[in-house]
Amino acid sequence: MIQAIIEAMKQEIAKYKLELLQHYPKDLEIDMATLERFAHPGMKIAWMVGDSHTHIAPLGVHQKLNEIPTYLTRLANNDRFYVLSIGHGPAQFSLKEITRDEFAALVNTTIPYKSVGPVEAFWLYSNNARVGTCVLTREGTYEKPVYRISLTPMGGISKIDREALKEWGQQAVTSKSGSLFSYSQVEWLASIDMPLAA
Repeated sequence: MIQAIIEAMKQEIAKYKLELLQHYPKDLEIDMATLERFAHPGMKIAWMVGDSHTHIAPLGVHQKLNEIPTYLTRLANNDRFYVLSIGHGPAQFSLKEITRDEFAALVNTTIPYKSVGPVEAFWLYSNNARVGTCVLTREGTYEKPVYRISLTPMGGISKIDREALKEWGQQAVTSKSGSLFSYSQVEWLASIDMPLAA
């Protein structure tokens, strides 16, 4: 399905005669990496493309990701804006063009996830169900710290929930370190298979 989505994106680029692929042919490969993480049934993904850039943001996972479309509306006058909706089937998706204002309004997409606990050790919930835990450990030197993100998922969670747990861990590193450029390593621990009381 990922390749079919990329082909649909290329058709939109050709339709508007955008010069992205002539100048930056590898940019769609970066989008593909995000799609491989988040293109699961039920997901909505914001996509913006222009002559010199393409950007993609999964919606409804974390507020920082929801805010990305707002920033992307300010880059160039001829940019095009889309919402990619992933359906329940091997090839079910829709790529719908929307207005600049509608794209900016995606910041208000509902996020079912919330964390409970301090930034360095928290539970992640989806609505009232536990998704898993995240524990941050600072390692390395003072000059070159490394943040280990230890993730313990609940047994049987969805692929979207796993990606959400990972994203919340990465966002926690940014919050804890005060930098977007902190180095981190993700470590998945054995899942918790017995339900725990909330």
